[in-house]
Amino acid sequence: MRYGFLFGAGAEVGYGLPSGGKFALDIFRQDTTESKKEFKAMRDSVDSTTTYASNWLPRDYMGRSISSFGKSVFQNIIKDTVEHKRSHIVQKLNAFDETARKAADKLQKEGIDSKEVMERLLKRRLDNLHMNQSVAFISEFAEGNQLFHNSYFAAFLLIYKNKGIMDIQDRPEFRKIILSILQLQIGALSEELTRKINDGIFQKKDDDIDVFDDLGEIIQLNYSASGIIGMEYLMEMREPDKKTDSGKILYLAQTIMEDIYASVLDYKSLIDTNWHYLYSPSSDWAKFCKISIFLLTVRSYILSSAAQADLTKSDGYYNLLKKAIDDGKFEVSAIATTNYNTFIQKIVGQQVAYLNGSTEMWYDPYLNRIGEKSSLNAAESHLLVPLMFTQSGTKPMTSIDMSVQYVDTFRMWQQSDAVVVAGFGFGTDDEHINGILRTLIDVDGKRLIVVRLFDGKTEEEEAGLIGDKLKVSRTKNIKVILVDASGTQIGTRIKWTESLLNIK
Repeated sequence: MRYGFLFGAGAEVGYGLPSGGKFALDIFRQDTTESKKEFKAMRDSVDSTTTYASNWLPRDYMGRSISSFGKSVFQNIIKDTVEHKRSHIVQKLNAFDETARKAADKLQKEGIDSKEVMERLLKRRLDNLHMNQSVAFISEFAEGNQLFHNSYFAAFLLIYKNKGIMDIQDRPEFRKIILSILQLQIGALSEELTRKINDGIFQKKDDDIDVFDDLGEIIQLNYSASGIIGMEYLMEMREPDKKTDSGKILYLAQTIMEDIYASVLDYKSLIDTNWHYLYSPSSDWAKFCKISIFLLTVRSYILSSAAQADLTKSDGYYNLLKKAIDDGKFEVSAIATTNYNTFIQKIVGQQVAYLNGSTEMWYDPYLNRIGEKSSLNAAESHLLVPLMFTQSGTKPMTSIDMSVQYVDTFRMWQQSDAVVVAGFGFGTDDEHINGILRTLIDVDGKRLIVVRLFDGKTEEEEAGLIGDKLKVSRTKNIKVILVDASGTQIGTRIKWTESLLNIK
């Protein structure tokens, strides 16, 4: 059998790397000092007598200040998050106990029994705590009332209400966390209501009278009060004293809040909004610097995370694939990834196509050229940026190098018996890749085998959801292998690389 492979972010979580949301939070916590130095070094290497410096860069570029994104970008991030993930936010907060239990389990591994602390201080069992009879949103926001039924959130409210439980230095932070959670819930509910109203202001109207079409959005949501307090707090939060009861409770609240924000944050608008400034440094120098330094910081963070990854994990997705190849279980046509780390190639020992760029792939906006840093600057030094957000910048997609990589991968997948996908979400931002998979399934009749962590759904249910995301007609061509954290197929004792051979 001959297989093509595609790996997404989920394939690297097992190596100790952060998930997408955690990745976003950590990026904004990074110190940009070193990235600014790296940017200045590139700037200083530019020959000021070249046409590039004369026409592409501002006249006094060597003396101009260099800045990076600050807190002002938080509002845009929250706005994008609330706009595009409003339903997910409400669902996440309505299932507050699920997040809280995972956080409590994490603390338990650190020797902190947060549940025991809260039950002892409140003199109540947590499962006997609910606030839904005491607190409720207005009827228009009734969908969010489930939050108050959650035991852990009820405990937080009662702990805050009892002024003697939290220490004086912890109480203001604890208050900020509760407020942030409520603001995020209200923001998501308000966005939904605002859209319903703006989309249907008139119960009746004459479509031929175009003045009605020019009214626009009458009601606007105040995004600055929809979660920015929580975002700012997560950027600057201090580590509490975990030896005290108050500190243990605050630590639990911080862990829960970080998980909530990490699961809903949507920062793609930051890239989408600022990417085009890479093409206008002469007129938008400050914004050009900010997006460049941001991308350099992202690269630095990814490299730092990869350096701490445990690449020896025998049950890691890449390690299992390597073993299967070495054992001659099957042939491989092409391996592709949407991740930016290059250690996949080191582990598997085969050429890998980096469909979203990588830490070792650089982009020259001036020439619309992609390659290694040394090769791009071999003839003449330019200001380059790491290419790691291909889907957010349409122009890099038109680079012949990237086009060839996509076409070559597609052609090799066409020559496979099936394409195996692991850790990939088939999201709307991945349509440049979804389109390839859709063509392989519907036009070429190829099978898509998706390796997915078991979360309670059956293989058939997962296949149906994936088919809906890919918008394919041949859903029967999608097969799912459900696995546990060790890569073992649920209900068996075999790894997913062996399960592939059992799919006909």
